Amino acid sequence: MPEDVDFDEIPKLLSNWSNDYLNDIDISQYPFPNKLWHIKPLQEIALKSSAMVIIGVTGIFLNSIILIVLLRNKWLWTASNYLIGNLAFIDLITLMFCPWFLLVRDFYQNYVLGNFGCRFEGFLQATLLLASVVAVMLVSYDRLAAAALTSEARVTKSAAVKLIIASWVIPISLSLPWIIKRNYMERKWLDYIENLCVEDVLVLPIYWHFIIILLVWIPLGVMIVTYGTIMWRLEWSARELSSRGGGQTISRARGKAMRITACVLVAAVICRVPYTVLVYWRSTMVKEINAVEGAYEIMWFTASYLMYLNCALNPLIYGFTNVRFRRAMDRTPCIACFRFGSWCCICTMVIKKKHSIQNNNIEKIFVIDNSPRPNRKISRVVKNILHINKHTIELSVPKVDEATTRPTKVTPLKVEQQ
Repeated sequence: MPEDVDFDEIPKLLSNWSNDYLNDIDISQYPFPNKLWHIKPLQEIALKSSAMVIIGVTGIFLNSIILIVLLRNKWLWTASNYLIGNLAFIDLITLMFCPWFLLVRDFYQNYVLGNFGCRFEGFLQATLLLASVVAVMLVSYDRLAAAALTSEARVTKSAAVKLIIASWVIPISLSLPWIIKRNYMERKWLDYIENLCVEDVLVLPIYWHFIIILLVWIPLGVMIVTYGTIMWRLEWSARELSSRGGGQTISRARGKAMRITACVLVAAVICRVPYTVLVYWRSTMVKEINAVEGAYEIMWFTASYLMYLNCALNPLIYGFTNVRFRRAMDRTPCIACFRFGSWCCICTMVIKKKHSIQNNNIEKIFVIDNSPRPNRKISRVVKNILHINKHTIELSVPKVDEATTRPTKVTPLKVEQQ
């Protein structure tokens, strides 16, 4: 360090993360150029901890229910439910570990997790958040294939297992820079020992933008395309069938799909877009002391909190809106007492009640396409008589009264109210 450098100029050369210029400065001769607070006030700790406990406990409980229902009901073991179970498992692990890393980093002025925490913390969070994104995209594609594509495009059980393995391998590979390019270091000032988790300023800032594309923009784009295609397909089918005097079932399915689509997209936008704002804000910040305090610090906690909130909302969006899941919940031991299938979706109950009232006011007429299957002996006699006399005798019997061995087909017709 040049001798003519004044101490008052040193804070301008520092950042809260690292500065290569400090390697040439004997900082042990200078007091710590920042306000020492060590740990945040108890009121702030209690408020943030309570908010994190709410989504943590709620999300762990809801995701655990999805997994228990799948494990206890083999009739739910389909390719689609495998993908939903994988998403629930990822969200469960995320909410068990990641929020507490966030709280520890926020509460203490020093980095108290040590060298292992510095390398493992970012790697674990990046892996689980990326795995959750991949799982959400797989569920979205599976719903698109079921609603709008051919049967060959649907995910099979064997393919679902391979996709689940890939949903873990790919995020783990993409998260390795957090282990390689982060280091734990200590800086000894005259009156304070500063502990830091330092990022490689040449690699990780670019990598942050790459992560944002994977965490926010690609999943949002996939959701918009898949659910938009599903809505278009349902709209097209409803119009085609309504021109023939039907389409009521498709119209109800379209309404349900619209509600689910709205929930998926609104939750994704609210929970993921703030993290994009945070990263771009971080990349444009002035590299000086205390730059991360104030509004940026609030934005950092809020954006991270919303990402974990999305993990608590996923079981409600992808599991509790599924009729088969709700029925299984009321039949599964230890879960049936909660009666989720009866009250977890109030809107669904109201719609069902409305349709049942409409159906009670409609007189139903059943048209029998073919006569009931007669006794075998009588059928054999009638068939023999018709076979013998079919060239000489003309029977003026309506076709609907002819005996047949074909199964009876009953077609309900809806009569409009006068």
